[in-house]
Amino acid sequence: MDANTLLVKAKSQLTTQHPYFGMLASRLKHEEDEQINYYASNGVRFKYNPAFIESCSKDELKFILTNCVMHHILSHQQRKLNRKGMLWQLATDFAINNLLKKSGLKIPKGANYNKEFKNMYSEEIYEKLKEEVELQGTNAFDEKYEKSDNSLINSNEELKNSIFRNMDKIKHELDEKDEENWEYAATLAKEVAQRKSLMPSGFERFTKKMKANNIDWRFELYNAINKHMRNNYAFMPPNKKHIHRGIALPSLTSDTLSLVVAIDTSGSIKEELLGLFTEEFKSIMQNFPAISIELIIADAKVQGHYSFRGGDKLDFPLKGGGGTDYRPVFEFIDANLPMSSMVLYFTDGEGIFPKIPPSYEVLWVLSANKNKIPFGRKLLLI
Repeated sequence: MDANTLLVKAKSQLTTQHPYFGMLASRLKHEEDEQINYYASNGVRFKYNPAFIESCSKDELKFILTNCVMHHILSHQQRKLNRKGMLWQLATDFAINNLLKKSGLKIPKGANYNKEFKNMYSEEIYEKLKEEVELQGTNAFDEKYEKSDNSLINSNEELKNSIFRNMDKIKHELDEKDEENWEYAATLAKEVAQRKSLMPSGFERFTKKMKANNIDWRFELYNAINKHMRNNYAFMPPNKKHIHRGIALPSLTSDTLSLVVAIDTSGSIKEELLGLFTEEFKSIMQNFPAISIELIIADAKVQGHYSFRGGDKLDFPLKGGGGTDYRPVFEFIDANLPMSSMVLYFTDGEGIFPKIPPSYEVLWVLSANKNKIPFGRKLLLI
């Protein structure tokens, strides 16, 4: 059976067994290319070496197609930002393959799968891998995870297994229209899968907007930060993509994004909840080391203001214990941090709000579902 027919059959089986994955995989236009070593995808085309495809089992083909489309659905290229390419690719693979395993797909031998990363996001896995590099050294890390190196391959079977660790790349990034098309396709695929009661296990948190009491707040929070980092434009350095046409367009930069995190230390915030707020702040600092964060500690007044960048020692007193008034925090931001892009406010939602909403985005990370938040977006901390 030729490669084209095998791919058509694999997509058909996916659509029957896993309609969400199958509908998305069907969007990829597969294209034979003997210059490609194995296979490559950029969200528009799926290019493949026919000899390799013909050597794969049905389960392996279904895995390849599904893994490819999920990188695009989860916007991994756009979420990469300034993270190292090899580590980020590895982190995204671990995140996806844990979800595919949970959804019943067979993970090929040699693919990037580790149950220790279950229920973790790519950003979190990336930090774990980076720590491992620092502890073990680059050579030990490469030997553990990068067995596609020819010096480490001793058989054809090992060679084939290693392929599932490293997908070839097509040098073409998705534009905004491509991203929108994937988002629309994911919405349609979700609706079909839900009607058939075959929505993949664990993917609900990635593929639908939920009410506050069901939302995966950490994923929404990371997406919001990523979005602001991607939308932070600067002309120096310019985007090189259009330089040859004599056009200097702005490039994306994350170095100047200023994120404000406010922690409510009023008397209504119990010690356990306060500890949770501070731990999540530390997690944000770890997962987004390239941005500056302005931390504000407040109850009915601003009790402290601290500036941090990735790698800084996180040491700050938690003063407070009084009532809750949110107005002083926003007044402090307007007076002292006018370039702020977004505010994350960790609180219980019981306080006095400003009458006029600020011009920047506000995310309220709440310990309880409050229906009276007058502006901004609320994420329920559960």
